[in-house]
Amino acid sequence: MSDQALFFDWDETNKNHIARHGVTPNEAEEVFLGDPLDMELQIAGESEGEERLQQLGETASGRILQLVTTWRYGMVRVISAWEAPKQLKLYYLAEMRRRYGDTENSEV
Repeated sequence: MSDQALFFDWDETNKNHIARHGVTPNEAEEVFLGDPLDMELQIAGESEGEERLQQLGETASGRILQLVTTWRYGMVRVISAWEAPKQLKLYYLAEMRRRYGDTENSEV
């Protein structure tokens, strides 16, 4: 990773959106800055061809979340974030075990 600082683009719109899903900006940042699994890349037509990445990752407290992010003006913008469904949590835990060994503190 580069020595450059990574900045997040937060405003009331995306903060309120993830809050409706029970996620805080801090949790979303923890997932992004951790070791998330990149799941899917989409080009959002209604957003002038903006690339959006769907990721699956874990917070410091062991909560497993799905994120949709994009890059805007050199910053990471969290479009949405929510609690991952059980099937994806199990997939994530299996992948992390495969990569790193046991992940006993995670919440399923």
